[in-house]
Amino acid sequence: MIQLKFPAHIGDRIELTHLSSATHRTLSENNYNSQLLDFDEVDMVKLSMPIFENRIIPLEVGDEYQLCFYTENGLYQCRGRVENRYKEKNMHMMDMRLLSQIRKFQRRNFYRLDCEMDIKYRTLEAEEQKVLQQLADKWPSSKELEEGIVEPLDPMEFVWNEGVVADLSGGGVRFRCKNEIKKGMVIEIIVHLAFQNESMPVHFLLRVISCERAEIDRNTYEIRGMFEYLNEREREIIVQYVFEEQRRRIRKE
Repeated sequence: MIQLKFPAHIGDRIELTHLSSATHRTLSENNYNSQLLDFDEVDMVKLSMPIFENRIIPLEVGDEYQLCFYTENGLYQCRGRVENRYKEKNMHMMDMRLLSQIRKFQRRNFYRLDCEMDIKYRTLEAEEQKVLQQLADKWPSSKELEEGIVEPLDPMEFVWNEGVVADLSGGGVRFRCKNEIKKGMVIEIIVHLAFQNESMPVHFLLRVISCERAEIDRNTYEIRGMFEYLNEREREIIVQYVFEEQRRRIRKE
């Protein structure tokens, strides 16, 4: 059970992004708008069923979504699962159980750096994702996550694919690759970030939010993703790299 310090208020808008299907259906490519109707300050919220293109979208029970709360104090995010859906006073509603802590997300503050860097990536197995989610659900009481004990496994043990980063920010990555990666999948990426005279290989987990064929080369895919399970120290490494590279380019000009 997750004890919430709830940052949102009744009536706040919520954006829903489809992450997983309980019945293995194709994930929706659309982001849906909903509204916060009530919450119990433990781990359950009541939301309006989203309306998209003038019709009600009945979200499936058991499906998981990324929730983005638009509040007067900024953006907050967490994961949630549809537990129940019903109609009350001619209004379609649903109960959603929150599966992770609500964390502030300052995506507008992240400068996005256009760049071109080679990366390696691999899709995480279901069991790996399950373990990471169990650890994240304990946040911030998980010593494994706090102390950085959960380290990436030896890259040589897995089959890695190659890609090229198109842009990078403290919130996520856009890159191109030869393989299609389904929305909602979690992947591990390795990228070398150059700090002054030193190149540092870093591992990050990324949740795919879109995958489309690249306009320049229809044989490649353009992947957009946001960082998953990223602690502040890891995010600071990325933000520091983006800042230093931006400053280097300005000086060069």
